[in-house]
Amino acid sequence: MKSVLLICWMALFSVFVMAQDFTSRFLTEHKADSNLSCVTISPKMMEEIIKNDAEKDNKVLNIISNLKSMQMLTAKVNGSEYYNEALKIVEKNTGRFEPYLSFSDKSGNCQIMVRKKKKVIIEVVMLMHEKNHFVVVNFTGNMNPEFIARLAASVKQKRS
Repeated sequence: MKSVLLICWMALFSVFVMAQDFTSRFLTEHKADSNLSCVTISPKMMEEIIKNDAEKDNKVLNIISNLKSMQMLTAKVNGSEYYNEALKIVEKNTGRFEPYLSFSDKSGNCQIMVRKKKKVIIEVVMLMHEKNHFVVVNFTGNMNPEFIARLAASVKQKRS
């Protein structure tokens, strides 16, 4: 009986681990790291933050309504180290994430990966490294290429 319960528990645990988003996976590997800071924003909070813009642009409101969450993980030190570790997680999960867009310049790097389920983008992971800073922005929900294009354009604008 105990072995059956143990097997069931292990199966459920593996399903839970597989269901984690990128940020959760990264944080699991860095549990005791006080240099990392994570903020999770719900769709309701996103609506409130950009309410004025959403009223002007129905496309923005539509995009936000399809998001489940946004997580932002940051570190102000060891940026390149964290960035390289994040890339290793992506490499371990090549069947899960596919490259979407990347760019780099003298000051840093940016990579955007997507996870699809039946041709629908359900997760977007943006990894950024600039100088000594590291940022992961992780969106979950139902997204379209237009959303990712807007996201990439905003990052490129801030970098130039």
